[in-house]
Amino acid sequence: MADITEKELLALYRSRIKDRSQSRTKRRRQLENAPQTVGTLLQSYFQADSQALRRIEESRATQAWETLVGPAASRFSQALKLRGNTLIVRVSDALWMQQLSLLKHELLRKYRTLFPRLGLKDIYFTCRQ
Repeated sequence: MADITEKELLALYRSRIKDRSQSRTKRRRQLENAPQTVGTLLQSYFQADSQALRRIEESRATQAWETLVGPAASRFSQALKLRGNTLIVRVSDALWMQQLSLLKHELLRKYRTLFPRLGLKDIYFTCRQ
């Protein structure tokens, strides 16, 4: 075996460190150049505008009504909008209003789980005339 001097060993060590730093940089460049998902792009675009993010979340919450209450109840009710921390729901008749009022706490729990940023505190049912 050839004897390796201290200078040669130090030179090998420095070249190894240089190789490692260059490989990390190359990997970082590959990640930066990789395509981003639409969700990531939108989130970064709206990050500065918290009101726009809230409106998007409100829209998702009103659209989720059908899924959360099921097909039978969704035929007779519709989530209209969020006003403050209250979800406004239009119901076709008083019977369905009573039924959904009994399920209010369960529905609130589901909404708070799915949309924690909204801080939903109440669901207001209104009868369509």
